Formats: sequence, C-alpha cells, structure tokens
Amino acid sequence: MDITGGSWIYCGNVSTLELEIRDRVAIVTMAAGENRLNLGMCAALLNMLDKVERETDALTLVVKSAHERVWCYGFDTDWIKQIQSEGNEASLKEFLVRDLELRRRLLLFPLITVAAINGHVFGGGAILSCCFDFRFMRSDRGFFCIPAVDLGYPVVSGTVALLKQVLPVHMLVDAMLTGRRFTGEEVASARVVKATYTNDILLDKVMEFALHLNKDRGIIGKMKEVQNRHIIHLLDTEDLKTVQAGIFRV
Repeated sequence: MDITGGSWIYCGNVSTLELEIRDRVAIVTMAAGENRLNLGMCAALLNMLDKVERETDALTLVVKSAHERVWCYGFDTDWIKQIQSEGNEASLKEFLVRDLELRRRLLLFPLITVAAINGHVFGGGAILSCCFDFRFMRSDRGFFCIPAVDLGYPVVSGTVALLKQVLPVHMLVDAMLTGRRFTGEEVASARVVKATYTNDILLDKVMEFALHLNKDRGIIGKMKEVQNRHIIHLLDTEDLKTVQAGIFRV
C-alpha cells in the first residue's frame, strides 16, 4: 500500500495515532490523552514510523498532539507503578528497551523530523522531543521539563549525550539537577526549539517550514548515521546495560 494523499489512522491497544499525508509531509497526531509513554504507546509509535517510511512517499515527518495542553507528559508512571506492584519486571524492562528503540529509530529516521510541541513536554516526552531534528513550541502555554531528579531515576550516558546535542550546558545542568520547568520562550532563547508561536498558528508555521524540506531520504539517513553515531553507541551499550540491570523505580 502506497499512501500519497488523504489520511490513514492507526489505533493501538492503548493509544491512537492519526496520520495525514500533505504534499509529501507526514503529519502524525498523537491522540492518546496526555500521550504518556508506556509499552503500548512505544509500540504504536514505532509501528507508525515503519508505516511512514515503508508505505508513503513522505520526505518530512511532523508529530503533534491532539491534546490542547500537552504534547507528551513523559513516562506513564501510573502504569509503571501498577506493573511494579504486580512484580512484572519483565514488562517494565521491555518498555524501557522499546523506549530506547524509539529514540534510536528517530535519531536515524531517514526523513527530516519536526516536533510541533503544542503544550507541556515533560520527562521522557521532553527527551523524545530531543530526538527530532527540529522542534517548534507553543509560546502561550506549556513547559519543557525533565524531572528525573524528583522522580528518582537515573539519566544515563546515551540520554545525556542526546540532551547535550540539543540543550546548552547551563540549561542541561539546571534541568537535570533541579527539574526546572522552562517556558517556550526560554527554550526558544536557548535555541532548543527553532521558534515559538501561539497555538492558533503553530501548526501553520510548522507546515510552512516542513513543506520546503524536500530532501532526499538516502542522504538524510546517511547524514544522521554520522551525526548521531556517538549517541546511538551509548544508547546501545550504557543505557541498555542500565535497563537490563533493573535500575529504575518510580
């Protein structure tokens, strides 16, 4: 099946993702409430990335949220607490492995990727947004925050390398050691996001940017392999070792 126009919808067990193709731009809408990351959400996003790459002729990927105030609220801590209370460490490890796989997939995705952050982006969601090539954020509502220090779980080598590629050092230290919430304007000033706009024009501005990015998939994929090689190596070694060791509690 080749999707070259119109829309296509994927509904997972615990998440809903909508896909629209517009002039070789794949627009994926996360429509699972606060879009918290759990095993089902990671699987759905990975499946959608496969669909976009293999079954469309899109050259650019834009990911937005259907929620009016949240792009992605990070790890689904309620789900994690539940499976931990059930002693289901296998599912927790599987989720964390899939989360690393999702980051890896985006870092090497052979399309230019753009996150249209139309609300709060927290924790694992903020880290996920840093896997995109470009980020635009809503100016009138929403915080960028990595509260790992408050949740009590480690941010390890590959993830730190990823964040260093996007955040200036002073902001990264502040984010990791204090859990500070940054506004859209603050992350725009630090060039973490390319620009901020009010919610009513955010997607239009993102599409103006995305529609002109008619870059060949082959060269984009090769450039990302070189650019992100050190991050991928750490994700595949240090971060994976941490997951396998079971060093994670909420």
